[in-house]
Amino acid sequence: MFESDEYPETVIEILRVLYFSGKLQTTADLRTALNRRGVDVETRTIRYHLTNLEKNGFVRRYGNRGVMLSPEGVEEAKMLLVFDRVGGLAMETERLSLDCDYDARTGKGSIMVNTLLVDRGKTGEALEMLSQASGSGVILSSRLGMLHAGERMWNCEVPEGKNALIGVSGRNYDIMLQQARIPTETSATFLYRVEDGRPRGIADIISHSGTTLSPGELLIRGKYTSVSGVVAAGSGLVTAAIKTFPAVFYDEVKSILESLDESLFSGLVEVRAQIPQSYRMSYKDRNRGYMLVYGGANFFAPLVEQGLAEQLSISHSIYPSERMLPVKEIAAALCD
Repeated sequence: MFESDEYPETVIEILRVLYFSGKLQTTADLRTALNRRGVDVETRTIRYHLTNLEKNGFVRRYGNRGVMLSPEGVEEAKMLLVFDRVGGLAMETERLSLDCDYDARTGKGSIMVNTLLVDRGKTGEALEMLSQASGSGVILSSRLGMLHAGERMWNCEVPEGKNALIGVSGRNYDIMLQQARIPTETSATFLYRVEDGRPRGIADIISHSGTTLSPGELLIRGKYTSVSGVVAAGSGLVTAAIKTFPAVFYDEVKSILESLDESLFSGLVEVRAQIPQSYRMSYKDRNRGYMLVYGGANFFAPLVEQGLAEQLSISHSIYPSERMLPVKEIAAALCD
Protein backbone atom coordinates (compact mmCIF):
# COMPACT_ATOMS: atom_id res chain seq x y z
CA MET A 1 0.00 0.00 0.00
CA PHE A 2 1.06 3.60 -0.56
CA GLU A 3 0.93 6.81 1.48
CA SER A 4 -1.32 9.55 0.12
CA ASP A 5 1.60 11.90 -0.60
CA GLU A 6 2.93 9.32 -3.09
CA TYR A 7 -0.15 9.80 -5.29
CA PRO A 8 -0.62 12.70 -7.73
CA GLU A 9 -3.67 14.82 -6.93
CA THR A 10 -5.43 13.55 -10.05
CA VAL A 11 -5.08 9.92 -8.97
CA ILE A 12 -6.49 10.69 -5.52
CA GLU A 13 -9.46 12.44 -7.11
CA ILE A 14 -10.04 9.49 -9.50
CA LEU A 15 -10.05 7.10 -6.54
CA ARG A 16 -12.39 9.46 -4.68
CA VAL A 17 -14.90 9.46 -7.55
CA LEU A 18 -14.74 5.69 -8.03
CA TYR A 19 -15.11 4.99 -4.30
CA PHE A 20 -18.01 7.30 -3.50
CA SER A 21 -19.92 6.46 -6.69
CA GLY A 22 -19.59 2.70 -6.23
CA LYS A 23 -20.56 2.36 -9.90
CA LEU A 24 -18.98 1.81 -13.29
CA GLN A 25 -17.38 5.02 -14.55
CA THR A 26 -16.27 5.71 -18.10
CA THR A 27 -13.34 8.01 -18.82
CA ALA A 28 -15.85 10.71 -19.82
CA ASP A 29 -17.74 10.25 -16.54
CA LEU A 30 -14.51 10.62 -14.59
CA ARG A 31 -13.49 13.75 -16.50
CA THR A 32 -16.86 15.36 -15.80
CA ALA A 33 -16.66 14.46 -12.10
CA LEU A 34 -13.10 15.76 -11.83
CA ASN A 35 -14.04 19.04 -13.54
CA ARG A 36 -16.77 19.53 -10.92
CA ARG A 37 -14.07 19.27 -8.26
CA GLY A 38 -11.88 21.83 -10.03
CA VAL A 39 -9.46 19.28 -11.52
CA ASP A 40 -9.17 20.01 -15.25
CA VAL A 41 -7.40 17.16 -17.04
CA GLU A 42 -7.45 15.64 -20.50
CA THR A 43 -9.10 12.30 -21.20
CA ARG A 44 -5.76 10.77 -22.17
CA THR A 45 -4.33 11.73 -18.74
CA ILE A 46 -7.19 9.91 -17.02
CA ARG A 47 -6.59 6.86 -19.22
CA TYR A 48 -2.89 6.92 -18.29
CA HIS A 49 -3.67 6.96 -14.55
CA LEU A 50 -6.30 4.23 -14.94
CA THR A 51 -3.74 2.02 -16.68
CA ASN A 52 -1.35 2.43 -13.76
CA LEU A 53 -4.12 1.79 -11.24
CA GLU A 54 -5.05 -1.36 -13.15
CA LYS A 55 -1.43 -2.55 -13.07
CA ASN A 56 -1.44 -2.09 -9.30
CA GLY A 57 -4.63 -4.15 -9.09
CA PHE A 58 -6.77 -1.25 -7.82
CA VAL A 59 -9.26 -1.02 -10.70
CA ARG A 60 -10.94 -3.44 -13.08
CA ARG A 61 -12.00 -2.67 -16.61
CA TYR A 62 -15.37 -3.78 -17.97
CA GLY A 63 -14.86 -3.09 -21.66
CA ASN A 64 -16.55 0.06 -22.95
CA ARG A 65 -18.81 0.17 -19.89
CA GLY A 66 -16.08 1.66 -17.75
CA VAL A 67 -14.00 0.83 -14.67
CA MET A 68 -14.68 0.04 -11.02
CA LEU A 69 -12.50 -0.36 -7.97
CA SER A 70 -11.30 -3.88 -7.23
CA PRO A 71 -11.57 -5.15 -3.62
CA GLU A 72 -7.93 -4.08 -3.17
CA GLY A 73 -8.78 -0.68 -4.63
CA VAL A 74 -11.68 -0.26 -2.21
CA GLU A 75 -9.36 -0.89 0.75
CA GLU A 76 -6.75 1.50 -0.66
CA ALA A 77 -9.35 4.24 -1.20
CA LYS A 78 -10.75 3.79 2.31
CA MET A 79 -7.30 4.48 3.78
CA LEU A 80 -6.55 7.40 1.48
CA LEU A 81 -9.93 9.03 2.10
CA VAL A 82 -10.33 8.17 5.78
CA PHE A 83 -10.61 11.82 6.86
CA ASP A 84 -13.15 12.50 4.12
CA ARG A 85 -15.23 9.65 5.51
CA VAL A 86 -15.09 10.61 9.19
CA GLY A 87 -17.98 12.39 10.92
CA GLY A 88 -21.33 11.87 12.58
CA LEU A 89 -22.35 9.84 9.54
CA ALA A 90 -19.83 8.30 7.16
CA MET A 91 -19.85 10.05 3.79
CA GLU A 92 -20.46 6.84 1.87
CA THR A 93 -23.64 6.30 3.91
CA GLU A 94 -24.81 9.83 3.12
CA ARG A 95 -24.13 9.22 -0.57
CA LEU A 96 -26.04 5.93 -0.60
CA SER A 97 -28.97 7.57 1.21
CA LEU A 98 -29.59 9.75 -1.84
CA ASP A 99 -30.19 6.66 -3.99
CA CYS A 100 -32.80 5.12 -1.66
CA ASP A 101 -36.25 5.43 -3.22
CA TYR A 102 -38.46 3.15 -1.12
CA ASP A 103 -42.15 4.17 -1.27
CA ALA A 104 -44.21 3.07 1.75
CA ARG A 105 -47.42 3.39 -0.31
CA THR A 106 -46.35 0.79 -2.88
CA GLY A 107 -43.96 -1.20 -0.68
CA LYS A 108 -41.35 -1.04 -3.42
CA GLY A 109 -38.03 0.67 -3.96
CA SER A 110 -34.43 0.50 -2.83
CA ILE A 111 -33.55 0.62 0.86
CA MET A 112 -30.34 0.81 2.88
CA VAL A 113 -29.07 -2.64 3.85
CA ASN A 114 -26.55 -4.46 6.01
CA THR A 115 -24.46 -7.31 4.59
CA LEU A 116 -22.85 -10.39 6.10
CA LEU A 117 -20.52 -12.74 4.25
CA VAL A 118 -21.05 -16.45 4.98
CA ASP A 119 -19.22 -19.50 3.65
CA ARG A 120 -21.32 -21.11 0.94
CA GLY A 121 -21.19 -24.47 2.74
CA LYS A 122 -22.50 -22.90 5.96
CA THR A 123 -25.36 -20.96 4.38
CA GLY A 124 -28.01 -23.53 5.30
CA GLU A 125 -26.93 -23.50 8.94
CA ALA A 126 -26.89 -19.69 8.90
CA LEU A 127 -30.43 -19.48 7.52
CA GLU A 128 -31.67 -21.90 10.17
CA MET A 129 -30.14 -19.72 12.88
CA LEU A 130 -31.70 -16.60 11.33
CA SER A 131 -35.09 -18.33 11.20
CA GLN A 132 -34.85 -18.89 14.94
CA ALA A 133 -33.81 -15.27 15.54
CA SER A 134 -36.73 -13.92 13.49
CA GLY A 135 -39.17 -14.43 16.37
CA SER A 136 -36.97 -12.95 19.10
CA GLY A 137 -38.75 -9.58 19.25
CA VAL A 138 -35.51 -7.58 18.87
CA ILE A 139 -35.30 -7.81 15.08
CA LEU A 140 -36.00 -4.89 12.76
CA SER A 141 -36.94 -7.21 9.90
CA SER A 142 -36.64 -10.91 9.10
CA ARG A 143 -36.75 -10.30 5.36
CA LEU A 144 -33.56 -11.25 3.61
CA GLY A 145 -31.78 -10.93 0.29
CA MET A 146 -28.84 -12.96 -0.97
CA LEU A 147 -26.00 -12.51 -3.45
CA HIS A 148 -23.67 -15.24 -4.67
CA ALA A 149 -19.96 -15.33 -5.53
CA GLY A 150 -19.02 -12.84 -8.25
CA GLU A 151 -22.14 -10.70 -7.82
CA ARG A 152 -21.60 -7.07 -6.84
CA MET A 153 -23.47 -4.49 -4.81
CA TRP A 154 -22.02 -0.96 -4.58
CA ASN A 155 -18.33 -1.36 -3.65
CA CYS A 156 -18.71 -4.97 -2.52
CA GLU A 157 -18.04 -7.99 -4.73
CA VAL A 158 -18.93 -11.34 -3.18
CA PRO A 159 -15.73 -13.44 -2.97
CA GLU A 160 -15.45 -16.97 -4.31
CA GLY A 161 -16.89 -19.56 -1.94
CA LYS A 162 -19.08 -17.02 -0.13
CA ASN A 163 -22.68 -15.85 -0.10
CA ALA A 164 -23.70 -12.36 1.00
CA LEU A 165 -26.75 -12.18 3.25
CA ILE A 166 -28.59 -8.88 2.98
CA GLY A 167 -30.69 -7.43 5.82
CA VAL A 168 -32.63 -4.23 6.48
CA SER A 169 -30.69 -1.35 8.07
CA GLY A 170 -32.07 0.89 10.82
CA ARG A 171 -30.72 3.83 8.85
CA ASN A 172 -33.90 3.63 6.74
CA TYR A 173 -35.88 5.35 9.50
CA ASP A 174 -33.67 8.44 9.15
CA ILE A 175 -33.89 8.33 5.36
CA MET A 176 -37.69 8.10 5.18
CA LEU A 177 -38.19 10.94 7.65
CA GLN A 178 -35.62 13.09 5.86
CA GLN A 179 -37.40 12.40 2.57
CA ALA A 180 -40.51 13.83 4.25
CA ARG A 181 -38.38 16.91 5.10
CA ILE A 182 -38.23 16.09 8.78
CA PRO A 183 -34.68 16.74 10.07
CA THR A 184 -33.62 13.48 11.71
CA GLU A 185 -30.37 12.19 13.10
CA THR A 186 -29.11 9.16 14.96
CA SER A 187 -27.48 10.62 18.05
CA ALA A 188 -26.27 7.41 19.69
CA THR A 189 -26.11 3.63 19.44
CA PHE A 190 -26.09 1.54 22.59
CA LEU A 191 -26.18 -1.88 24.16
CA TYR A 192 -29.74 -2.43 25.33
CA ARG A 193 -30.45 -4.98 28.01
CA VAL A 194 -33.42 -7.28 27.45
CA GLU A 195 -34.72 -9.47 30.29
CA ASP A 196 -37.48 -12.05 29.96
CA GLY A 197 -38.28 -10.69 26.51
CA ARG A 198 -38.77 -7.11 27.71
CA PRO A 199 -36.50 -4.02 27.37
CA ARG A 200 -34.75 -3.33 30.67
CA GLY A 201 -32.43 -0.38 30.00
CA ILE A 202 -29.26 0.99 28.41
CA ALA A 203 -26.02 -0.74 29.44
CA ASP A 204 -23.40 1.13 27.35
CA ILE A 205 -23.51 3.86 24.74
CA ILE A 206 -21.48 5.12 21.74
CA SER A 207 -22.05 8.69 20.53
CA HIS A 208 -22.18 9.20 16.74
CA SER A 209 -19.28 11.60 16.18
CA GLY A 210 -15.82 11.19 14.71
CA THR A 211 -16.25 7.67 13.33
CA THR A 212 -16.02 5.93 9.97
CA LEU A 213 -17.39 2.64 11.32
CA SER A 214 -20.95 2.01 12.39
CA PRO A 215 -21.09 1.84 16.23
CA GLY A 216 -23.50 -1.10 15.89
CA GLU A 217 -20.96 -2.86 13.71
CA LEU A 218 -18.27 -2.31 16.34
CA LEU A 219 -20.47 -3.67 19.12
CA ILE A 220 -21.47 -6.81 17.21
CA ARG A 221 -18.11 -7.59 15.64
CA GLY A 222 -16.49 -6.96 19.04
CA LYS A 223 -18.94 -9.53 20.46
CA TYR A 224 -20.36 -7.20 23.08
CA THR A 225 -23.86 -8.36 22.18
CA SER A 226 -25.67 -11.53 23.26
CA VAL A 227 -28.61 -11.62 20.88
CA SER A 228 -28.25 -15.41 20.91
CA GLY A 229 -29.23 -15.32 24.56
CA VAL A 230 -32.37 -13.36 23.75
CA VAL A 231 -33.26 -15.89 21.05
CA ALA A 232 -32.67 -18.87 23.36
CA ALA A 233 -33.94 -17.59 26.71
CA GLY A 234 -35.35 -14.07 26.28
CA SER A 235 -32.45 -12.25 27.98
CA GLY A 236 -29.27 -10.63 26.72
CA LEU A 237 -27.68 -7.51 25.22
CA VAL A 238 -28.79 -6.19 21.83
CA THR A 239 -28.04 -3.06 19.80
CA ALA A 240 -30.48 -0.16 19.63
CA ALA A 241 -30.33 3.51 18.67
CA ILE A 242 -31.80 6.87 19.57
CA LYS A 243 -32.99 8.91 16.59
CA THR A 244 -34.03 12.49 17.25
CA PHE A 245 -36.20 15.05 15.41
CA PRO A 246 -37.70 18.49 16.16
CA ALA A 247 -40.57 18.00 18.61
CA VAL A 248 -42.95 20.00 16.40
CA PHE A 249 -42.89 17.12 13.88
CA TYR A 250 -44.05 14.47 16.36
CA ASP A 251 -47.48 13.93 14.76
CA GLU A 252 -45.98 13.61 11.28
CA VAL A 253 -43.31 11.18 12.52
CA LYS A 254 -45.89 9.04 14.30
CA SER A 255 -48.07 8.94 11.17
CA ILE A 256 -45.14 7.86 8.95
CA LEU A 257 -44.09 5.15 11.38
CA GLU A 258 -47.64 3.77 11.55
CA SER A 259 -47.79 3.56 7.74
CA LEU A 260 -44.71 1.36 7.37
CA ASP A 261 -44.76 -2.28 6.31
CA GLU A 262 -44.13 -4.22 9.53
CA SER A 263 -42.41 -7.02 7.65
CA LEU A 264 -39.65 -4.52 6.80
CA PHE A 265 -39.74 -2.11 9.73
CA SER A 266 -40.81 -3.55 13.07
CA GLY A 267 -37.91 -2.40 15.22
CA LEU A 268 -39.59 0.54 16.94
CA VAL A 269 -39.44 0.33 20.75
CA GLU A 270 -41.00 3.72 21.46
CA VAL A 271 -41.50 7.21 20.03
CA ARG A 272 -42.12 10.36 22.07
CA ALA A 273 -42.55 14.07 21.47
CA GLN A 274 -39.90 14.89 24.08
CA ILE A 275 -36.61 13.20 24.89
CA PRO A 276 -36.62 12.05 28.52
CA GLN A 277 -34.15 13.90 30.74
CA SER A 278 -32.10 10.73 31.23
CA TYR A 279 -31.60 10.34 27.46
CA ARG A 280 -30.50 13.92 26.67
CA MET A 281 -26.99 14.16 25.25
CA SER A 282 -26.89 18.00 25.35
CA TYR A 283 -29.04 21.06 26.08
CA LYS A 284 -30.13 21.05 22.40
CA ASP A 285 -32.19 17.93 23.06
CA ARG A 286 -34.73 19.83 25.20
CA ASN A 287 -36.91 20.61 22.20
CA ARG A 288 -36.50 17.36 20.32
CA GLY A 289 -38.60 14.25 20.02
CA TYR A 290 -37.06 10.84 19.71
CA MET A 291 -37.44 7.27 18.53
CA LEU A 292 -35.80 4.32 20.19
CA VAL A 293 -35.33 1.51 17.67
CA TYR A 294 -33.65 -1.88 17.64
CA GLY A 295 -30.57 -2.14 15.44
CA GLY A 296 -31.12 -3.78 12.06
CA ALA A 297 -27.95 -5.85 12.49
CA ASN A 298 -29.37 -7.65 15.55
CA PHE A 299 -30.70 -10.08 12.94
CA PHE A 300 -27.15 -11.09 11.94
CA ALA A 301 -25.60 -10.81 15.42
CA PRO A 302 -26.16 -14.48 16.44
CA LEU A 303 -24.11 -15.64 13.43
CA VAL A 304 -21.19 -13.45 14.53
CA GLU A 305 -21.59 -14.39 18.21
CA GLN A 306 -21.53 -18.11 17.36
CA GLY A 307 -18.52 -17.80 15.05
CA LEU A 308 -20.45 -18.74 11.92
CA ALA A 309 -19.56 -15.47 10.16
CA GLU A 310 -17.40 -12.40 10.82
CA GLN A 311 -17.53 -9.95 7.93
CA LEU A 312 -20.47 -7.74 8.92
CA SER A 313 -21.02 -4.35 7.27
CA ILE A 314 -23.80 -2.02 8.43
CA SER A 315 -25.56 0.46 6.10
CA HIS A 316 -23.18 -0.85 3.48
CA SER A 317 -25.26 -0.65 0.30
CA ILE A 318 -28.76 -0.36 -1.15
CA TYR A 319 -30.96 -3.17 -2.41
CA PRO A 320 -34.48 -3.49 -3.90
CA SER A 321 -36.87 -4.18 -1.01
CA GLU A 322 -39.17 -6.26 -3.23
CA ARG A 323 -36.35 -8.80 -3.72
CA MET A 324 -36.12 -9.41 0.01
CA LEU A 325 -38.14 -12.41 1.22
CA PRO A 326 -38.94 -13.81 4.67
CA VAL A 327 -35.92 -15.79 5.84
CA LYS A 328 -38.00 -18.94 6.37
CA GLU A 329 -39.01 -18.89 2.69
CA ILE A 330 -35.38 -18.58 1.60
CA ALA A 331 -34.34 -21.37 3.97
CA ALA A 332 -37.11 -23.65 2.66
CA ALA A 333 -36.14 -22.92 -0.96
CA LEU A 334 -32.50 -23.77 -0.23
CA CYS A 335 -33.55 -27.16 1.15
CA ASP A 336 -35.67 -28.03 -1.92
